[in-house]
Amino acid sequence: MKTLHFPRRRLVLISTGLAIALGAAGAALGTPTIKGGPPDPTKTTLADVTVLNTVNVNVGPIKLRTKDQVEVAQFANTAQSGFSSGWHQHTGPVLITVTGGALTFYEADCSVMVVSAGHGYIEATGHPILAHNEGSSEVDWITTQIIPVGGSQRDDVTPGFCGLL
Repeated sequence: MKTLHFPRRRLVLISTGLAIALGAAGAALGTPTIKGGPPDPTKTTLADVTVLNTVNVNVGPIKLRTKDQVEVAQFANTAQSGFSSGWHQHTGPVLITVTGGALTFYEADCSVMVVSAGHGYIEATGHPILAHNEGSSEVDWITTQIIPVGGSQRDDVTPGFCGLL
């Protein structure tokens, strides 16, 4: 068997080239990352409680019925321009109140609704959704989740819908 001998300088160049090639292949095959994207949103827990009683309300356009104890969790959120929640769904309804800026909501059927400060949106249970800050300033909102006790507050859904991630 013939042994190849490379000068040290050539070996360093070959090793460097191989490392660059493998790094590029890994980047192409791996999960993409967004460089210079917006920072993660801030999320402050306002409340996370178990409601002890049940309720059966049917007044005008409002129907709310619980058969057992439920968890009610409230969060104050702030996100910069470019924020995307990623596709996700919830195990119970989520009431969203936009208090500053605007959020754009995308449903799995590709319908779109822009919700600005002073307005709200209700995320239905088990329906994938994506929220995005498409404005040039930050957006602030409050979420109120009503979920089964011990249920997941958020379930990520992949792949994305409507060509959005």
